[in-house]
Amino acid sequence: MKLLILVAITIFSIFIYEQAFASHIPIPIPKDDHEPGMRTVIDWYVPRSHSVNVGDVVTWTNEDPAPHTVTSGNGMLYSKYLRGETVGTPNGIFDSGIINPGESWSYTFSEVGVFPYFCTLHPWVERTITVVDSGKDVPSPKKQLSEGVQPYDVQCKPEYSLIFKTHNQKPVCVKSESTDRLISLGWALSYDPFPKIIEASKFEQVLVTLQGEDRVSEILSDQKLEAGPKMTYLSVSLDGGILLASSSGSDTVHAFDMIKGEKISSVSVGKTPKGVKINHDGKIAFVANENSGTVSVLDMTNLQLIKEIEIGKIPHNIVFHPNGLIAYVTIQGEDEIAIVDVRELEKIDTIPIGSLPHNLDITPDGQRLFVTNIGTNDVSVIDLSTKDLIKKIPVSKGHHGIDIPPFGDRVFVSGIGDDKVSVIDATSLEVIGQIVVGQGPHGLRTDFHSNKLYVGVTQTNEIVVIDTMNLEIVERVYAGNNPFWIAVAGNP
Repeated sequence: MKLLILVAITIFSIFIYEQAFASHIPIPIPKDDHEPGMRTVIDWYVPRSHSVNVGDVVTWTNEDPAPHTVTSGNGMLYSKYLRGETVGTPNGIFDSGIINPGESWSYTFSEVGVFPYFCTLHPWVERTITVVDSGKDVPSPKKQLSEGVQPYDVQCKPEYSLIFKTHNQKPVCVKSESTDRLISLGWALSYDPFPKIIEASKFEQVLVTLQGEDRVSEILSDQKLEAGPKMTYLSVSLDGGILLASSSGSDTVHAFDMIKGEKISSVSVGKTPKGVKINHDGKIAFVANENSGTVSVLDMTNLQLIKEIEIGKIPHNIVFHPNGLIAYVTIQGEDEIAIVDVRELEKIDTIPIGSLPHNLDITPDGQRLFVTNIGTNDVSVIDLSTKDLIKKIPVSKGHHGIDIPPFGDRVFVSGIGDDKVSVIDATSLEVIGQIVVGQGPHGLRTDFHSNKLYVGVTQTNEIVVIDTMNLEIVERVYAGNNPFWIAVAGNP
């Protein structure tokens, strides 16, 4: 059976998967399943999740050269496994014992419920069985998530489809006939109509501004596009179709159609534009203009400037809240964060922050804001419900880039005045490691699955690729002259 990867953004091809509600359900454990590199979204126990009826028999067959188990309970992140932490948490409902290569094991599900399971030998391998009664409701998405089901494993009733809200990427079940309209309106990122499976293409994008060449580049395809003087920041739409990049030397934002690989517009904005960000719904974008103290608002439908918001002295960069209704802007000249109402396009509040706040990112749940401070070489963590400072975390010498991956429990911070990327545990708020990448790291972003971290190293002209689980460099790619900032489709 084909390995299936469900991705909420990128280019999708839809295949009908005829799932028979038979009494015997086969699930292969594929070749190389034991390898950590197989830990992407749906690469183990193919497909990742099954919905079966009460009384059905599920049979796992080990097609991998390594032994495995099928054990009910929750596994663990590969990074925690490497640190020697407890090997998953069995709950005692079922346990296959060792399934050697070529062997099979079966289990009959007699009760309704959601049953996460994992391999005790390779505990980063996790999957889910949802058992339903044809005469009763499937558990709600909220209930399934509370019982350990991963977002892309959530099951819906046959007449409903799974979608992901654009503003927070949370799964919900809606009437199947509504999905196309919700997507067309920009309210949903993607969906998985039962019993269909969406298969992602292998298309990826890693986009970078090349300050030394006045161009932007897509690293994986080595495509370079002419832009303007002193290319600084860039932002890509969630689907990877439209790229915006700021030219600080010409007070311009350039727009590119990344499907066609061509520039489609250049928009004059305020003085010395730096940070640029497209909102999650793809309808507007904000640009921070350092030397005019404003945020330019761009209408993404026609790529026109529609408003300048007076924001404060030396604004630098922007992040939108996952709900798409609020934006946060670093104000370096006043040591604060400006809060902008996205609907009204007005500055509504500020948060005192630290010395020279520079770049920032927000947790996927929208609860915490992480802000890098040039003046003190640290990261401020803000509780957005109270606007209180939780902690300041020392990092390497700035100025800094920062990325909070869509999934996982880490925050990555670069320091252009140093040669390291700092790794912060998002729960304990402690630095748990530093990765030496070369002199002058600045822009950095993980891929949508949060498996790879791409770091632009300005002095070596490389993109360094890091495995986010074991925190090891896996590749170095020549990028061009002075790779400054990075955007990745799905984690822009």
